[in-house]
Amino acid sequence: MTGDGKADLLARDTSGVLWLYKGTESATAPYTARTKVGGGWSTYNQLVVTGDLTDDGKADAVARDSAGVLWLYKGTSNASAPFITRIKIGGGWNTYNRLF
Repeated sequence: MTGDGKADLLARDTSGVLWLYKGTESATAPYTARTKVGGGWSTYNQLVVTGDLTDDGKADAVARDSAGVLWLYKGTSNASAPFITRIKIGGGWNTYNRLF
């Protein structure tokens, strides 16, 4: 997510806030302290970090809302603002029970 080649972790809390934990590559302390990405993520019932969907060298994410609309979040490689404004991919994705 941060573009440094280390595996990062995203987590959503029960109030819908998304948090980024930057990878350290240390077995005893694998992540740094969390960084708040933002709120409002409880609107999605599925969230997947997909790798680089847009071929720009940055990790992207897709999220599905309760209506089955899939949204693309293009990555920025910036820990404090890892995504740009969402882009609608399309509807009908509620056909699937899980996205990976």
